[in-house]
Amino acid sequence: MARKQTQAKLVRMQSKGQITLPAQFRRRLNMDEDTILRVTLDRDGITIRPLRSESTDPPLREFSQADIDRFLREDRLDPATAAKVRQLFRKKRVA
Repeated sequence: MARKQTQAKLVRMQSKGQITLPAQFRRRLNMDEDTILRVTLDRDGITIRPLRSESTDPPLREFSQADIDRFLREDRLDPATAAKVRQLFRKKRVA
């Protein structure tokens, strides 16, 4: 039976609970800033796993311009924040 190869690194948690995953780990797992992670708490500790989707999987949710406008109206965001949100949604669609 093949043994599972494991690697370990020590990381320090920041004041707001943030940690930095070592670059070597991120490269090996093909992770970037758009990777969504599943964090699981169990009795022995925390497990962090990247979520994978197949390129043929449909997106989690598509937002139309009407959806975005309704969200911004209903959430009553100030104009500057609403403009930032619109800009972020446009960037995601182009990517």
